[in-house]
Amino acid sequence: MKTNYACSMLLFFFSCCLYAQEKAGITGVLKDPNGNLPGATIRTADGQVTTSGLDGSFSLTGLPEGEQLLTFSYIGYVPVTKTIAVSGAKVVDMGVIQFGETGGTTIEQVVVRGGMANTQAKALNIQKTSPAIMNVIASDAIGKLPDRNAAEAVQRVQGVSIERDHGEGRYASVRGTPMQWNSTLINGNRMPTSEGTSDNTSGTRSSPLDIFPSEMIEFVQVAKAITPDMEGDAIGGSINFITRTAPSSSVAKISVGGGYNGQAQKGTYSGSLLYGDRLFNHKFGFIVGASYWKRNWGTDNTETRYDFDDFSIQDFELRDYKGIRTTYGIHVGMEYMFSPSHKVFFRGVKTDFQDRETALEHTFQYQAEKFVQRRREGITGVGLFGGELGGNHRFAEDRFLVNWKLSSYETEMKNRGVRYNGGSGTTSYNMATFQTDASFTNIASNGRAYLALDAPAGYEATTFEKFLPIFASPVSAADMRLNQLIAIQTPSFEQDRVAELDGKYHVNAKLTVKLGAKYKNKSLRRGGPMDIYINTQQPTTLSSLGTEPYNFNGGYMQETGVDYSSVLFDGISLKQLDGLFAPDALAKGNYYHLSRNEQDPESAASFYSGTENVSAGFAMAEWKATDYLDIIGGMRYEHTDLTYDGYEVTERDETATIREITNSSSFDAFLPMLHLKYKPSENMNIRTAYTRTFARANFSDLNPTERINPLSTIPSISRGNIHLKPTSAHNVDLMGEYFFSDIGVASAGVFYKKLDNVIYAAQSFQQIDGVLHRLTQPENSENGQIVGFEVGLSKRLSFLPDFWRGFGIDANYTFTSSKMDVPLYTIDENGNAVKTITTEALPNQSKHLFNTALFYENEKFMARIAGNYKGAALALVQGNPENYRWYGANFTVDFSANYRINKKISTFIELNNLTNAPLRYYHGDNRRLEQLEYYSLRGMIGINYQLF
Repeated sequence: MKTNYACSMLLFFFSCCLYAQEKAGITGVLKDPNGNLPGATIRTADGQVTTSGLDGSFSLTGLPEGEQLLTFSYIGYVPVTKTIAVSGAKVVDMGVIQFGETGGTTIEQVVVRGGMANTQAKALNIQKTSPAIMNVIASDAIGKLPDRNAAEAVQRVQGVSIERDHGEGRYASVRGTPMQWNSTLINGNRMPTSEGTSDNTSGTRSSPLDIFPSEMIEFVQVAKAITPDMEGDAIGGSINFITRTAPSSSVAKISVGGGYNGQAQKGTYSGSLLYGDRLFNHKFGFIVGASYWKRNWGTDNTETRYDFDDFSIQDFELRDYKGIRTTYGIHVGMEYMFSPSHKVFFRGVKTDFQDRETALEHTFQYQAEKFVQRRREGITGVGLFGGELGGNHRFAEDRFLVNWKLSSYETEMKNRGVRYNGGSGTTSYNMATFQTDASFTNIASNGRAYLALDAPAGYEATTFEKFLPIFASPVSAADMRLNQLIAIQTPSFEQDRVAELDGKYHVNAKLTVKLGAKYKNKSLRRGGPMDIYINTQQPTTLSSLGTEPYNFNGGYMQETGVDYSSVLFDGISLKQLDGLFAPDALAKGNYYHLSRNEQDPESAASFYSGTENVSAGFAMAEWKATDYLDIIGGMRYEHTDLTYDGYEVTERDETATIREITNSSSFDAFLPMLHLKYKPSENMNIRTAYTRTFARANFSDLNPTERINPLSTIPSISRGNIHLKPTSAHNVDLMGEYFFSDIGVASAGVFYKKLDNVIYAAQSFQQIDGVLHRLTQPENSENGQIVGFEVGLSKRLSFLPDFWRGFGIDANYTFTSSKMDVPLYTIDENGNAVKTITTEALPNQSKHLFNTALFYENEKFMARIAGNYKGAALALVQGNPENYRWYGANFTVDFSANYRINKKISTFIELNNLTNAPLRYYHGDNRRLEQLEYYSLRGMIGINYQLF
């Protein structure tokens, strides 16, 4: 009913506008030799102002009859004026207005020349004229950075940080907020995720961006204070990836490259092509692009588990990873211009990310007194597929604009072909585990091992980096007994179908109103089947199967200076691993077989599916109150219906029952927003905004699964919570921006977010039949807050003489502090549950983010060295604060250079991780590392050829 009412109001609005009084208008398209110019400012003599869209087009409406004096302003070009006559209620099409060429009616005098300057000017003009507080990067700038996927491209934006997987960027966050609080969009709509781990239990709303090649991106818009016409679930901000669309003229480009990964000691290869043109008297435009990136990778990894009471080492692991990753993408964009006022378009994408990972792992179990070796191979991947059909239409002499779009995007994680059961099926991971009893000499008098900061008196201990296990007696391959085989699948699926319609009406030169409606249907499923084969026969040993020499990859963990060769054993080959999973081998092994699926009590909880239907509507107005002040305000409303299917597991008297269950709920989000944009000069903005935003619960939190186990030490209940309220935030932002005429910007701002209903993993107690049970389920906390500031500077040193004027700097810093109140339940001496409130920092939120770059550019050469810093962040609340898991601070340095041989050919070089920065996680104290990873240097050289 609410949706029908909103649609009726929207149709009434459209009907009224179609009969609006007609006045004269002016349209046109702004271009330079590098393509369309978005974000240009067009101003009439009487103060009416408009800006060009992403395709460079503009429209001025409601003009009086007679000559009109227009001023065109664009960062990087000298502003100019043009006069055009209008008569009657007609729209005058000025056609193409060309910047940056000599002769005729073109606008000349480029202030700064160079390939990066032109694309940076596009981004800054969009940022300058945007009603929202946002940062923008453009496709050419992405191509001039050593960034091969969307996550690594966006990390250069002020206030954006990323999480990496084996050295490559995967997830992005704005202002250090939790990943799931940020909205990742493709062409304005939320990107589906299909995100999961090997056990498929994470179920977050964070989109993995390594599936998205950077070559497909036209612009990236990072909005930090949204407007009502944007998706409302964006507490941290929204990151909108706009894919390439039809070009303004013919274009054909080819790029090929090859490189080397220092950790894998193997090659890397990439290639891309792009072709576009306009036909039928420029009415039909199209672009087709494809990219392929194959790279070998390697990771040296060391991990440790500690005892929560005395911090002794429980397990110490050495992991050597090798792998091959391939990413390909195909994208197409088409549009047909029926007239300057009517256009339809189509955009489609297909991407695929595949990771073939192998590992040989050694685990030294100090407290259990065992030594374990695991050999595994996995082929996982996820693809994005979808497209959108839409149209832009102008009526009533261009005073009334109608936009519509139908879209469907889906992501799917599949089993990618590790042979299983003799070729009759495939899995994502196959694992074989060997173990033997073992004892160690580097232990204290109490039989435990420690790092130096926790060691008891008289015990000689080392730092984590120098820790080396020492066997009390030799261990050989003949001692290593095959313990178990594990075959894991990681399927998941998610699809979004969206229909949207909005209308924008220019009431007069000062006021514009906009209404819109959107409907989205999301369907998803998660679940990770697993087969476990426990070996019941003694004779199968590592030596009886045969091994291959251990590959040290040029020196395992050589950065620490420790020689691990004495404790690293040869392992079985991948061919031997496959052979263990053949049907005859499984039959002969007399294995005890466990199937972890929907029918198994141990795993049923990880299987669920769901649908989410979202109906949204918005109303907003843009009012030019004075020549210096713009006011943008309005309301967004989103109604969400949830239905999830899962399993209820109840254990009683050593038996378990599994029952299918379905839970449903709904919630409403009312999101008022107000933006003030004060322009004391043409090149300065002072912005302030109040916005209301929210973040939906993760899919895994909404999973209706419930498991009751009365047989554990403390009877327990674990369940999802379909009735979770979304986390919501009142956001206040203040930002100042000054745009340099020689292409650059200085900015500074502060922000505050008051949080309500923060979702956290809660533990409480519940009475069932007179028995006190420990209840674990996600809940909404009391409240919280985020406060911070950011500063940035992008400046070309054009005031310097001659050669030195080609230098420039990019630098930005973001500080964020957060806290939330979390209820904590304990049991007192009388057996009663007692509730207290603790204050914690938000998980995965870094206080300090910093980007810096020094670049040089002239008409032929460009070089850039860039550093990216992400400060420490709380990763996991566990036990008391001394046991919390933290992400360690990380600083990476990259280099890129490009040389233009002639107008068609250029060469490039890209170098990543110049300082070989490690990934670190630590346990309470940054000296007590839980995980340490090194990836080494990787790089690529190549050539770009522009046919036309």
